Amino acid sequence: MADKYDVIVVGAGPGGVTCGALLAKWGLKTLVVDKNSQVGGKAMTLSKNGFRYEYYPIWPCPGAESQIHAALKVLGIEDRVELIQPDPFGLMHYETPSGEIRTMIMRGPGHPMDPQDLFKLLGVGEADTDEVLRLFGEVALMAPHDQDLLDDVSTIEFLDRYRIPRSVYSFFATLQSEGTIEVPSDIACASEVVKIFQQLVTGGSGCYPAGGLGAMYEAIAGAAQANGSDILLETRVERIVVLNGRVGGVFTEKGAFYAPIVVSNAGIQPTVLKLVGEEHFDKSYVNYVRDLVPSLGFAGARYILNKPVLEYPVYLYFSDNTVSTTDHIIKAKSGQMPEQIYVFISTNSLFPGMAPQGKQLVHTGLSCPADPKVDPKTWLDKVEAEVARIWPDVVKHIEEREYYGSAHISALSRDSVVPGAGGECIGLGQIVGQCGKHKPSAKAPIIGLFYVGADAGSTGFFANNLAVASGMNVAKTVLQYFKTHPAKPG
Repeated sequence: MADKYDVIVVGAGPGGVTCGALLAKWGLKTLVVDKNSQVGGKAMTLSKNGFRYEYYPIWPCPGAESQIHAALKVLGIEDRVELIQPDPFGLMHYETPSGEIRTMIMRGPGHPMDPQDLFKLLGVGEADTDEVLRLFGEVALMAPHDQDLLDDVSTIEFLDRYRIPRSVYSFFATLQSEGTIEVPSDIACASEVVKIFQQLVTGGSGCYPAGGLGAMYEAIAGAAQANGSDILLETRVERIVVLNGRVGGVFTEKGAFYAPIVVSNAGIQPTVLKLVGEEHFDKSYVNYVRDLVPSLGFAGARYILNKPVLEYPVYLYFSDNTVSTTDHIIKAKSGQMPEQIYVFISTNSLFPGMAPQGKQLVHTGLSCPADPKVDPKTWLDKVEAEVARIWPDVVKHIEEREYYGSAHISALSRDSVVPGAGGECIGLGQIVGQCGKHKPSAKAPIIGLFYVGADAGSTGFFANNLAVASGMNVAKTVLQYFKTHPAKPG
């Protein structure tokens, strides 16, 4: 390996590895460094006892014409990554106030949601039909300019503009806020929710890469290497070097590497406060960075079943009482869990080569604080009780359990440098004040330093698509910067 590069990317999560691969394709000598043994960050795929699975239940939705599809096409490797589009994709469960649990099949890509099926699930009566259709129509057809006007509006504030049944209210507030972008609905940015809903309407439900998400990101890393770049794994970056207000490279546990451009996929807060050091930034910028709010974390369980139980990849449960707010999160920290919670359960064992014959691996869990110091037991106890109630056949066939929480997420991805943060599911929360026109700039105040990933460089997507979209956008920005700013000595 060389020690001098045009660009160094710190972190090989979805955004970092995509950015590095694109820069390599466009002719820049690029080094991607990551502390883990595999690329993909939180979306890496592990192998254990014949199973292949993601550490956390992350899906690369939507299913068609996504940012992931676009990135694979630009890199010229779309034929090397098979994006499986299951149909049906899953089941949606809605519990009525009387305790009846209704179900609706979620169709795969190319099969838009039938409003009549959704109305039947939610019990929308004739008296409410016109207003509910007005909500769905305005959300589905909202123009970009009107979406931008919602950057300062929460999901709940937006829904309060309509006279809709509580079931419809909860469908949006639960599934499109906590269930999609991992933030409570009273602070979830309405413009993000609208944009993501439109993507799901046009692109359908999720796809899944053959071999797992990690296999897809390994293919992207392979494209970077094929274009002359280096991928350095199991190497922790200890410091991003800054001299005279501009970056000069990185110090790692395996030595120093030099470049006039550094792109950090480590998160804005860890980058500014730890890898670079706040002494290199203006105090007001440091305060701004400290004040950024993460998405929620995730408390979950992996169940090894002694027989296949789930028929579809994804199952969602909600009721009129599962709308999560910041108040619910605060109360849960003191042990006061709500009576009903949104529950997500999924399996990738339905796809070829992902599980031993006759067995199934199931993920379940719910949102929890991103603080790695918070014990996830309160949330795990609640979600396990709900799984036993809603999907009793799953519990009957469990032969092994594994649990995880925000501390596990932090260890795999970003360091905790701000109280209450580090174990976030996605990155910075897609909340009012941090989205759209308020999204942090991908270009740092230090010359040659950029951010990539869910924290900056993209908006209006979620999870993998958000990070990959950032990787594409930031790569274009860095390429332009490289062409117009010849390297100068630090």
